[in-house]
Amino acid sequence: MGEILLIEPFYGGSHKQLIDLLCEEIPGCVKVVLPAKKWHWRARTSALYISQQIPHQHNFSVLFASSVLNLAELLALRPDLTQLRKLLYFHENQLVYPIRKHQDRDFQYGYNQVLSCLVADVVLFNSKYNLDTFLSSIKTHFNIMPDCRPKGLAEQIRPKCQVLYFPINFPAHRKGCHRIDVKTSTISSDHGLPCAGQLKTMDDTGTTSLDCTDTNCLLLSTAEKSTDDMRNDFVLYAKRSDEEDAQLTATSSLDNTSKESNDFKMLTAVSSENGEKLNKHRMNIQAEMPSSVGNCVKNDQDLSEKIGKPPSSDHKTATPEPYDDQQGDLMKRKDGPLHIVWPHRWEHDKNPDLFFHTLYQLEEEGCSFAVSVLGQEYTDVPEIFAEAAGRLKGKIHQWGHLAAKEDYYRLLNQADVVVSTADHEFYGVSMLEAVYCGCYPLCPNRLVYPEIFPKECLYNTPQQLKKRLRDFCRRPQLARKHTINLAIHQYSWEGLAEEYRRLLQ
Repeated sequence: MGEILLIEPFYGGSHKQLIDLLCEEIPGCVKVVLPAKKWHWRARTSALYISQQIPHQHNFSVLFASSVLNLAELLALRPDLTQLRKLLYFHENQLVYPIRKHQDRDFQYGYNQVLSCLVADVVLFNSKYNLDTFLSSIKTHFNIMPDCRPKGLAEQIRPKCQVLYFPINFPAHRKGCHRIDVKTSTISSDHGLPCAGQLKTMDDTGTTSLDCTDTNCLLLSTAEKSTDDMRNDFVLYAKRSDEEDAQLTATSSLDNTSKESNDFKMLTAVSSENGEKLNKHRMNIQAEMPSSVGNCVKNDQDLSEKIGKPPSSDHKTATPEPYDDQQGDLMKRKDGPLHIVWPHRWEHDKNPDLFFHTLYQLEEEGCSFAVSVLGQEYTDVPEIFAEAAGRLKGKIHQWGHLAAKEDYYRLLNQADVVVSTADHEFYGVSMLEAVYCGCYPLCPNRLVYPEIFPKECLYNTPQQLKKRLRDFCRRPQLARKHTINLAIHQYSWEGLAEEYRRLLQ
């Protein structure tokens, strides 16, 4: 059986979670990834660079890539890959992706995704909402063209399409995760950690074995990472003249029959200038790599010591103080104030303005609550976050991303209500994770949310959101003793693994 080539030009967030999970659970996976920064450049140019990193001597039988990649370009540059079974996965689609009011939609991004669908064998979407909005928007998108518009594209693509939910690897047997009556299945898993054996670098000329202790071979963050994150995470960096320190990693069980093989393969990113690998003693990983790439690609500090502190960033923010917790874990007290969590990316498409202005109004009305604002920061952080850090200073329990999953799930388990105010959402991993840990969800009655959540969890207007939160603030037990009719098992890796394995193997 051939190996599985996984390609991710934007290796961060849910994109990273999926690639890592597939490598962890399915034997024979080889991953080629780029850091999660400068998304627009990744979408435009990653195919050429990645085409140079994939070895010409390979045993691939399946290619799995996210829709950030221009698959048509890659196949034109590497005709040897056309014989593979090609799967394209849509975390989001650019035909309906929200844009700022002062911007025009860039035609090329959606055009590239349509081209990728045309050359793929199977096109997968993480929700029916994602699939339907993509297919229904193709004709409108191509109407922008002045003339010579292609026809019948949606009809040509539709037979290849299917919905395959994003598989969430919920924590197994976590105490307290089912402290309320959410209708869900108990998720269990057995993750063994393979020994870090021999590392191999591969290039166009063949394969050269390297010892893992070589000073030029960078094994990142093993001391700080959890055992799950350590699996298959061997990373080498290319030395480049610009700030795009490309990361390409590939891990594969040479045994191809067991996840516990001691041998791994590595695709090495090599500079076009001198071919030198970066020495780990000369790299400032934390400065060069974005926070969104996560533990796997930088030396994280122990973020469990930072709970309650705002993340470091270039923008100026007031320093929020953690909620007064001198009496122990306040959030576990039955008589404690309502704990509201907002676990989304710090970007405009998640509409943080609506969330924070709702909290301002609740505070003005004298409502008692604590708030945790999670999610990752990127280059352009909306100004509302700096404002909210000051105005809600006395209400803040946690401010900023928790890189350690155990810390993240622990906080979700302490929270009462999880809120989405998104203008864009094709799935919503963080909302489902929070529900699994016992939070009551409040979501807009649009986008993907009606597909996943029952009607009682949806709101239609900002006024309805404020009213629901105000009621919960006055009577927190309404949120803490709720029942939600949500079969969360269907969004778990346990529930989806068989279909993923069937498609990839």
